[in-house]
Amino acid sequence: MCMAYMNNEFETAISHFYSSEEFRKLQNSVVGILGAGGLGSNCAVNLVRSGIRNLIIADYDIVEWSNLNRQYYFSSHVGQYKVEALQDVLTAINSNVIVKIYKDKLTTENIPEIYKKADILIEAFDAVEAKSMFLEAATPVDVPKIMVSGLAGIGNSDALRTKKLGQNLYIVGDEHSGVDNAYPYAPRVAIAAAKQADLALSLLLEKTMSNEV
Repeated sequence: MCMAYMNNEFETAISHFYSSEEFRKLQNSVVGILGAGGLGSNCAVNLVRSGIRNLIIADYDIVEWSNLNRQYYFSSHVGQYKVEALQDVLTAINSNVIVKIYKDKLTTENIPEIYKKADILIEAFDAVEAKSMFLEAATPVDVPKIMVSGLAGIGNSDALRTKKLGQNLYIVGDEHSGVDNAYPYAPRVAIAAAKQADLALSLLLEKTMSNEV
C-alpha cells in the first residue's frame, strides 16, 4: 500500500506543521474508512489535508442530489459511485494520495479482509444496524476504532463529545440524536467528521491525553 513518493508542493507546504518524524508517520500510516457519506467524505478530506497519504475506503452507494447538503461532493459527482468521486476529490487535494477503493457492501465477513492493512479504522455509517455490524466485525481487530453515535439535527454542537470505551474504541457524538429521529445537517455532520479525523491524527501521533479526548 505505502509507496515512496517525493513530496509535492502541497506536502512540502504542510510538512512545516510537523516534525520530520511525525510527518513521515502520517505519510506511512494507512487509515481505513468504512462508508463515504457525510462522515466518511468529510473525514477523509480532513485527513488528506493533514498529511495522510494512504486510505482504504469502501462504499457501494451512488452520489445523489440529496447528499450534497452534508457530503463532500459537488453537482458534477451526482450519479457517480461515492468512492470514485471521493478518490477524485482527495487526489485533487494531494496528487500523491493513494486511495484504495471498494464498491462493496461491507459485512462482518469482508471487513477484516478489506481493512487488514489499516492502522486505524473509522466507522462512517448512518444506520444503527451497520454500526452494530462494524462492532462485531472489528472488535477482534487490534487497532484503534473511531465510531460516531448521535450527530443529527441543528444546534447544541458542544454536545458532540469524544469518549474512550475500553482499550481501542472511541465514540464521537452526543449518543442520542440519531438520523432515525432527526435529519442530518452539514454543520453537526462536519463537526463529528472533523473530530474523528482529529482523533485519528492524535492517535497516530500519540498525542491523546485522557479518556475524554
